[in-house]
Amino acid sequence: MTIGSMMNAMRDPAGVPGAPGLFEALFVGTWVLHIAFVLLTLGACALAVAGFLLRESGPHWARLSAAMTGVAKIGVSLLIVLGVAPLLFTQVIYDPQWYASNVLSASWAIGFIATLIVGYCSWFVFYAKNEASAKRVVVAYAVVALAIFLLDGLIMHALTYQALLPERWMEWYAPGGVVDTSGARLHAVQWPRYLFIISLSAPAVGVFLLAYADYFAPRSDIDPSYLAFARTLGRKIAVFGSPVSLALLLWWTADLPPGGHLVAHPLAFLLALSLLALAWLVWTKSAPGRGYLFLGAGVAMLLLLSIWREIIRVSVLSTFGYSIDDYKVNIDWPSAILFATTLLGVGGLVGGFYLTLCYQAGRAREVYFPGASVARLGSAAVGVLIVWIATFFTYGAAVWVKNVFLP
Repeated sequence: MTIGSMMNAMRDPAGVPGAPGLFEALFVGTWVLHIAFVLLTLGACALAVAGFLLRESGPHWARLSAAMTGVAKIGVSLLIVLGVAPLLFTQVIYDPQWYASNVLSASWAIGFIATLIVGYCSWFVFYAKNEASAKRVVVAYAVVALAIFLLDGLIMHALTYQALLPERWMEWYAPGGVVDTSGARLHAVQWPRYLFIISLSAPAVGVFLLAYADYFAPRSDIDPSYLAFARTLGRKIAVFGSPVSLALLLWWTADLPPGGHLVAHPLAFLLALSLLALAWLVWTKSAPGRGYLFLGAGVAMLLLLSIWREIIRVSVLSTFGYSIDDYKVNIDWPSAILFATTLLGVGGLVGGFYLTLCYQAGRAREVYFPGASVARLGSAAVGVLIVWIATFFTYGAAVWVKNVFLP
C-alpha cells in the first residue's frame, strides 16, 4: 500500500457535506481571524511585561502595561473561540493527516488544554495584581503565562507540521519496529516556520497601538501625551519588527521542500513584499487617523500568509497522491442552509451588535447610552437568536420523530 492510498483509505467514508473547495476557503478565511488574535495576544503579553518592568522609567509605561494586560486577557478568549472554526474545517478535508498527527503526539495534544488553562489563570492573576504599587515579583505570573502560550503555539505548530510528513508516520509510530503508543513526543518542528509566525506578533501589536491611539483620541479624559506615546511606540515596534519577520520568512522559504516550485512561487515574494510595504507605510505615513488603515493592511497580510500555508499543504500532500478534490461529496442541504443562515444571521446580526456596542461604549467618556440604530440592531439580534434556536430544536425534533416513530 502506498502512502497516498493509505491516506485516502483513512478518509471519512461518509465523505463531505459540500464542495471540498468551499471548506478549504472557509478554513483559510477563519484561520486569519484566529491567528490575528494569537499574534495580538502574544504581542500584548510581551508589551505588558515590558511595560511593567519599565514603569519607573516613564509616566506612561504602567498605564500601557495595564491596558495591554487587558487586551491579552480578551485576546486569549477570542483566539480560543475563533480557533474552533479552522480546526473543524481542517478535520473535514484533512482528517487523515490531522488525526494521525494528534494520535502520534496524543499526550501533547491533550496537554495543550491543561497548559492553556494554567497559562490563562496565571495571566488573570497578573491582570488582577498589575497596579502601579505592585511588587516586581508579580510579573512572574505574566512570564509563566507567556511561556505557556508560546509552548502551546509550538504544540499546534508541531501537530500541523507532522501532518505534512506522512512518509515518517510509521517511523514515529513504531521506532525500531517497536510500537510506541505513549504519544509523548513532538516528532517534528520546523523552527523557521514557527519563529516566523511568532515574530509577526511584533508588527501586529505595533499596528494595533496605532489603531489604539486613534480609537481613544476623541476621549477628552485620556491624556493626549499618553496616546502620542502609544502611537510612537507602536510605530517603532512595527517598523523594526517587520524586517525581523522578513528574515525569518526567507529562512522558512529556504527550508521548503525541494523542487523549486514552492521557493519560486509568486505568493512567497508577495508575502515578503507585504512585510516591507507595511514597514515603509508605517514609517512614512503613520500620521494620526490612519491606524485602522494599517490594521486592515495587517489583516490583508495575514490572509496572504493563510493562503500561502494552504498552497504549501496542497503541494506537499499532492506528491503523495492526496487531493481534497477527490473526496466523496454527499451534499446535506438542510445542514448547509442552517450553517449559512447561522453564519450570516447569528454571526452578522449578533456579532455586529456586540461589536458596535463595544466600539461605541469604549469611546464614551461618561455612561454610554446607545442610539436608536444600535437599539434596533439589538432587537434584530435578539429576534434572530429566537428564530435560530426555534429552528434548531424543531429540526432536531423532526429528525428524531422520523427516526423513532416513522418507518
